[in-house]
Amino acid sequence: MYQNYDIVILSLGNGLLTRFFRNSSKLNLTLPIVITLFPGVIFGDSESIITRLGANILLFNNYYDYQIGNKFKERYNLSCTNILYGYPILRKKHHCSDGNKVYFIDQVKIPDGKKERLLILKKLIALANRYPHKDLVLLLRVHQNDITVHEDKYSYAELAKNMKLPDNFKIERKRTQDALQEMGYCLSFSSTMLFEAESCGIPIGVISDLGVDKKYANTHFKDSGVLVNLDTVDLDSPNTINPTWAELYTNPDSLSSKEFNQLLEVTSTQPPSLIIILLQLMTFSLYLWFCYVNLKSLYIILSNSLLIQNYIN
Repeated sequence: MYQNYDIVILSLGNGLLTRFFRNSSKLNLTLPIVITLFPGVIFGDSESIITRLGANILLFNNYYDYQIGNKFKERYNLSCTNILYGYPILRKKHHCSDGNKVYFIDQVKIPDGKKERLLILKKLIALANRYPHKDLVLLLRVHQNDITVHEDKYSYAELAKNMKLPDNFKIERKRTQDALQEMGYCLSFSSTMLFEAESCGIPIGVISDLGVDKKYANTHFKDSGVLVNLDTVDLDSPNTINPTWAELYTNPDSLSSKEFNQLLEVTSTQPPSLIIILLQLMTFSLYLWFCYVNLKSLYIILSNSLLIQNYIN
């Protein structure tokens, strides 16, 4: 069992994290140091933050979420250690591009429906036609035959097969770092690449054509100053990001690796007890939510650790 390890890092979804902590409590297991983290720069979901507070150490990517975590910790008198660790690639601002290509970053489930994805594709083609002197690249995030959490049901590549594309419009698959080296403008609904581009000094635009809504994960950008509409966006004079907003989300005063290692040496291995009660209540609320929306299938990313997977099952 994992009790033989000094540290366990849980890269799991809400449901599996809940089961992990609940089962550990039932079995009265002595846990090693448990560390949890978030999958993206912005999360801001209170339920997900509460789920992770059962760990000894919770790594936050931005100051906004860090504040929420500390409020819950104080409210429920939890003993977890919240750390503003930051998104590693954003720790140092550096110039990494002299390119002028406009990139739209695909997200498999954002938007989700075929009608919406077709609309965005047509708007991107129209944008390329308005700026014939600029190359516009639609960067696919899923390669052929990739296994992903969410099904790439309506791939832009498939939707564009029967469309006439302008010469300066390309649909490509490539590494993020390769794209950044030739990028001059980054467009997306809420991709992490927006933050990577911003850290490189590349102008960004957060698409709001379908609205600003949680289902597009773009609500956190309301005060960013970089919300754009594809019909009116000015690629020659990009918006400037709001520095006050940026301090909350893109440039945290994060903990150094040395400080983090020192903290590990003094961290208690006893998980908070009250959080188990909270998680049991959340399990029931999540069940009701899934029933309400009539979810047909649930895709879950498991940690690569077979040890954790076998334990949960």
